[in-house]
Amino acid sequence: MVNAEPARTVVVIDGDVATFKGIARIARRAGFDALAFPDCRSLAGWLGARAAGDPVAFGAFCLVIDVRSLPPDAEWYADEHIRPIPRICIGTPAANSAMGQLMDSFQGEFVRKPFTLESIRVQIEDAFARHASRVSEESENRSAIGTFALLTNREHEVAALVGKGCSNLEIAGMLGITLKTVKAHRAKVMEKTQSGTIADFVRRYERYRQAALRSAETSPVRADRKRAGA
Repeated sequence: MVNAEPARTVVVIDGDVATFKGIARIARRAGFDALAFPDCRSLAGWLGARAAGDPVAFGAFCLVIDVRSLPPDAEWYADEHIRPIPRICIGTPAANSAMGQLMDSFQGEFVRKPFTLESIRVQIEDAFARHASRVSEESENRSAIGTFALLTNREHEVAALVGKGCSNLEIAGMLGITLKTVKAHRAKVMEKTQSGTIADFVRRYERYRQAALRSAETSPVRADRKRAGA
């Protein structure tokens, strides 16, 4: 049984134990958990074991990390279990400046030390809201990809042309098939994608197209090719 609202957990990576103690006090009042990890690799391993193959739907997380603990390895930030998690980086202006290049990879919010518990609480709540939005988007993307996976190769071709606004006659000419065959494929596409109207289908197809592009961009094979300069 899947919980409607997954547990919310703030993960803290900071050599200063006071940071974790402060966030733990907030957690007791705000209804989320707080966990501390000694380093980023330990966190990635824990998330990987917990995810069980689903990197976004197994809980709501927020990472609070001291700038001095940021890993220099860019692949860590692209890890499938790390990437969906909203992040808050904390540190002094001097430390932030010294770690400037890593900030580009971090892609998160920044909070200056020392901070008040109220200010960090607000940042954490915003992070959880962003995570919930991302989970919803990822769920819709997976659903769209799963739906269009039901189509045959020819139905995919017809679907793509319908999504571009082509008429049945235009599709017949482009694919070299009869108008009757186009109509049959189109009916199957509408049925399999559960689209009541063409406007409904176009919205679903655009969601699928964007989801497929995103999946290709984040796949390990694509990432390896980018690193190799392909």
